[in-house]
Amino acid sequence: QLSGIGPAALLKGLGIPVVQANENVGANLQDHVGINYTFKGKLPTLNQILRPWWGKLLVGMQYILTRSGPLSLSMNHGGGFFRTDPAFLRPNMQLYFQAFSTLIPKNGERPILTPDPWPGFSIGLSNCRPSSRGEIMIRSRNPLDYPKIVANAYSTNADVDEMLAAVKFVRKIASMPAMAEIIAEEVLPGPSIRSDADMISDFRKRSGTVYHPVSTCRMGPDPSRSVVDPRLKVHGLEGLRVIDASIFPDNITGNTNAASVMTGWKGAELVLEDHT
Repeated sequence: QLSGIGPAALLKGLGIPVVQANENVGANLQDHVGINYTFKGKLPTLNQILRPWWGKLLVGMQYILTRSGPLSLSMNHGGGFFRTDPAFLRPNMQLYFQAFSTLIPKNGERPILTPDPWPGFSIGLSNCRPSSRGEIMIRSRNPLDYPKIVANAYSTNADVDEMLAAVKFVRKIASMPAMAEIIAEEVLPGPSIRSDADMISDFRKRSGTVYHPVSTCRMGPDPSRSVVDPRLKVHGLEGLRVIDASIFPDNITGNTNAASVMTGWKGAELVLEDHT
């Protein structure tokens, strides 16, 4: 957009000469949105070793010396995919399990670095194929100014309905005998959040990005609905490609890392094909 490629009205309003008008640049923003349900456990979790300074020192030394221990693990220690409706042909939700909790941060420290002073763990989830669409647009001609990002999460009834079904499923998991034996209480959102309206209000308020934004320069053959063609060339221009997750036509069911690496690899092959 700063280079003059994007919605014509936006560019003209900011005094940027229009090089190529395309209403899709910055539009069609999609992201996976997630939420955690946090529980106090009856058994020790990683909180007990990761909260005190001496525990951080111990696990740090363990990792340095043996490349093992809590610091050798992913932030998510388990997970999977599920369908909120048995009629769906593929999963529409991703599930995460974290053997720690971070609800009570210490002053001046990031919450994720200060596990709670009690044995806690979280069951989280995120949507895989949200139908909500947002946008990212520049605010000025200054490249250092933050852009305007409108996520528009839960702007469709379908997204609200599937997340409501998903958080109910998390509670169903927690109620199973194997889990109920080790759960002392649900801390967040807590037992007072029971009705559909309360659960919807809760996940609207607490949900956050899973950092999988895609599709703001989506790929497609039709310039009226996309930004780049199937060879990742920007429609209407020569010598310009976009090769990153923004070219995804739609988000994927899962983490975007591998798909982004594949996009970079394929994009490099396309460039080489055109210049060798």
